[in-house]
Amino acid sequence: MTFDAPLLLWLLVLLPVALVALRVWARQRDRRRRAYADPALLGAALHDAAPRQTRWPQALQLGALGLLLLGAAQPVAPVRLPSNQAAVMIALDTSRSMLADDVRPTRLAAAQGVIREFLRLSPSSTHIGFLTFSDRAAVLVAPTTDRRAVLDALARVKPAQATSLAGALVSAVRALPGREAATPPPELEGTSSGSGAAPQGPFPPGAVLLLSDGISNRGGSPLIAARFASMYDVKVYAVALGREGGAVSQIGGQMVFVPFDSRGLQRLSQLTSGEFLDTPDPGELQGISRSLGTAIRWTTTPLTLSAPLAGLAALLLIVGGGLGFRWHRRIP
Repeated sequence: MTFDAPLLLWLLVLLPVALVALRVWARQRDRRRRAYADPALLGAALHDAAPRQTRWPQALQLGALGLLLLGAAQPVAPVRLPSNQAAVMIALDTSRSMLADDVRPTRLAAAQGVIREFLRLSPSSTHIGFLTFSDRAAVLVAPTTDRRAVLDALARVKPAQATSLAGALVSAVRALPGREAATPPPELEGTSSGSGAAPQGPFPPGAVLLLSDGISNRGGSPLIAARFASMYDVKVYAVALGREGGAVSQIGGQMVFVPFDSRGLQRLSQLTSGEFLDTPDPGELQGISRSLGTAIRWTTTPLTLSAPLAGLAALLLIVGGGLGFRWHRRIP
């Protein structure tokens, strides 16, 4: 156990101080009673409570005080709790071709809208991560249940240059739980050596929500990357953003032709047993999370104990007050 405010542990010295104060106060009260009553009639006039009827309420109150003082130091303990390990990595294409306006207002803005809708519809226990890719892929948010972290990263997205679908898939797979040590095929690494051994599963349910216009002009083959994802039980759900045949759009002050390739994205989905979503509706987006199911694993999580200690202290005070009212007709 650790403490976020360990200096406040010094407040625990108040416990023996309170105990001594209670003893002194009890003796003074007893002396006052005896000073105003005839010693011969003292037994009939005053009723002395049994020792346990005095000690138990005080012990419960002192216990409550101790718990509150301990909680003030903000103790933190590692606790094993069940959690859903199923995860989705969102991979957003931020190449300049995503600035084409054949999908209003632009392909990139439409993709951001799909992501926000997906975050809204997904169960709160689903871990969702976020990466962007152009020439290179960058994991901005590891899989988490913190939707605000993903939304903040999404708001900071800026367009870059080219597109590497292979890099996006490899980075997404390695960001998913249980696959951090996944070794990409040597064809994607640009080396002649590498591990071709089959990975050791099973793996928690994982998927990639890939949003792109389908044109890959950097990195290795997206098909090899899709097979790599399939080896690690990762399904690719591809969302195509663009119009068949491409479009001529004004980008950077110039009119340029921007291609679009939905068939490549469909092929990536097929190779991983995922789905291709042309114009995803809310039901399809919600279905992605449902298809993942759940993977409950016991994980060690640091848990702040201040609130449970405060609740237990309140319970002791209630019990102590009840005993005091029952035995002395007053709440101590």
